[in-house]
Amino acid sequence: MTRKMLLLAALVLGIGMFGPVTQPVQACPMCKIANEQDSLLPKAYMYSILFMMGMIFSLAGGVAFCVYSLSRRENAALEALGQYGGFTADANSLNLLPDGAQPATA
Repeated sequence: MTRKMLLLAALVLGIGMFGPVTQPVQACPMCKIANEQDSLLPKAYMYSILFMMGMIFSLAGGVAFCVYSLSRRENAALEALGQYGGFTADANSLNLLPDGAQPATA
């Protein structure tokens, strides 16, 4: 508990001491100049960012939907196999053992 309080106190003290002396930074000087001169340009930047984010999220959503639908389809197939004829996954029923070999018993 005291370690958390000490960390919190150091964080508040650091922000309080060095926060007011830091200068704001412009990431892109040309963007700042363009935004000051034209009133429609900031809206165009906003829309372009939204379209780029939309493409990423739609691709990720499409992949997630495909994985989800494939897993549901596989589960349905396994349930149907179990319902019509039974499904036992031991080595003897799947004929995985060589001829004459017996499965190990516990």
